[in-house]
Amino acid sequence: MKPENITDQILGLVKTYCPPKAVSSLIGDLRRTSVFEQRVMGGKQGKQKNGISLNDPDKFDRLITFCHTRLSPDDICRVLVEIGDIFRLHGENSRAEGMYTLALAQGEQVTRKEYVAEAYMRRGEIYSRKGLWRQSASDLGRSRTMLSHLKHHDLLGRVENIFGTNYAEQGKIKQAVWYFERALILFERSQQAQLAGTVLMNLGIVCNITGDYDTALTHYKRAQSCFEGMGDVHRLAEVHHNMGMSSLAKRNYDEAIREFNTSHLLSSQLQNISLMGLANLGKANVYFHRSDFPMALKLVSQAIESFTRASDRLSLADAYKVKGMIHRMMKRFESAESYLQTSLRINLELNNQLNIAETYVEIGMLELHRKRNKSALQAFLKARVLFKQVGAQEEVKRTQLQIDSLEGTIE
Repeated sequence: MKPENITDQILGLVKTYCPPKAVSSLIGDLRRTSVFEQRVMGGKQGKQKNGISLNDPDKFDRLITFCHTRLSPDDICRVLVEIGDIFRLHGENSRAEGMYTLALAQGEQVTRKEYVAEAYMRRGEIYSRKGLWRQSASDLGRSRTMLSHLKHHDLLGRVENIFGTNYAEQGKIKQAVWYFERALILFERSQQAQLAGTVLMNLGIVCNITGDYDTALTHYKRAQSCFEGMGDVHRLAEVHHNMGMSSLAKRNYDEAIREFNTSHLLSSQLQNISLMGLANLGKANVYFHRSDFPMALKLVSQAIESFTRASDRLSLADAYKVKGMIHRMMKRFESAESYLQTSLRINLELNNQLNIAETYVEIGMLELHRKRNKSALQAFLKARVLFKQVGAQEEVKRTQLQIDSLEGTIE
């Protein structure tokens, strides 16, 4: 990622709240200070657009102080939330979380409580991405209480949607659908097409989990129209990735690659490292199924680098699973076991039931390759239980076939 992309966006945001001349004066002072300090320390000052990079904590903290001295409590809360949104859209989840936490520190002084409610909602979404379900539910619950009192239905719908995402990620499909449908009613009532599209995309993900791939694609297409109408590049990158996953499940590999490439192109425009990682992981899956293991390994390694930088542990666990699958097929069984067990450990920590089940399947496949049929059967049985719990019927059928082929062969 190029730090100046974030720098330009944050400085542009600050200029909409503070006098542009004052912001320009601050930029000049930050640049001169950097040159002075580098000269004193005997180093060289590199050339940067605007002369600064807010990737430098020193400069970033001074900018926040500058805002605090010039803005009302309401405006500083709003600025901090919007800076957090910039970090979030670039996949910088930990920095986004920090901004939302700073915004909440303004809570007692803020008169417009919807700003505080939104900060709780945003931080709850970040906790969701990190798999911190308890913290996410706590923040979302606080946001919901405040928004219900304020009768702010648009933001309330967004809270319900994130609740649905949390349950979907944990494999609790019925609860997820309940929240998604509540959110969709709120968005359609207020004619929020873009937000309704987000819920439609999430309902598509649920259909993909349950094996109803055609219905999933129908939801994705409807969501795509909503996002295109609003010019929402971020959501378009997400929906193309999800369409790629449905095509992958249907073994339409050429179509899957096209969707993942489109997602990568759009997320590259945003410089969103987490979405770029997901696109690469999707393509790694395709190349794995095509037995092009060197290419699959290259892509999944790139994805792991992106997820690590974005603090995206959910996706990181999935990437380790794919890497274990690749090593298994290349007959590097000890490495495969290590990657799969790492994936399993992270998914257990995050309580991601669907991914736990998928990882048990791959562990079972590894044990079959090692001719350890008893261990393979145990892994498949664990997977079947979890697939049934989350309602992934197609996966239940596939796992049952493995169980049927093994039962009777073990004494």
